Amino acid sequence: MVIRRGSWIGIGVTSFCFVLIGFAIFSTQSSSMIPDALFGRLCHQLNDRCYYINGVALPICVRCLWIYLGFAIGHTLFIFWKPESLRITRALIGVMALMFIDVAFERVGFYSNLFWTRALTGFLFGLVVSHFTLLGLRELYCELINPITHVRSRFFSSRTR
Repeated sequence: MVIRRGSWIGIGVTSFCFVLIGFAIFSTQSSSMIPDALFGRLCHQLNDRCYYINGVALPICVRCLWIYLGFAIGHTLFIFWKPESLRITRALIGVMALMFIDVAFERVGFYSNLFWTRALTGFLFGLVVSHFTLLGLRELYCELINPITHVRSRFFSSRTR
């Protein structure tokens, strides 16, 4: 029963991410300050690093947009696929290294502002991190629903009676 409820948590987070992406895209059609205030806390919003729709920059940069997309797809993927913890941890370290290399190469001047590297590293980061957030949300849900049983089951699971 917890697995089924955990699936709903993943679908809820996926829906929220798609709503954020849709809000960012459709906010270019209005002159409201809400998108800038909302996404300004999450993204640097530099115009030269954003996609444009009809000559108006999106309120989030390329990397953040793809992080949200990877986050949404990752939550859907990890509902059905349970990878090894060590393997996904190694993948996270690898993706973080790729993102660090991308930022370092740009700072050094090896290249400047390649949208595809930002999109790729952002998508991979969102995809891998979604596994850990889904595990954390499931754990939080189990603890909130039945805190006594959850603590006991974790405490006594390694003990013999």
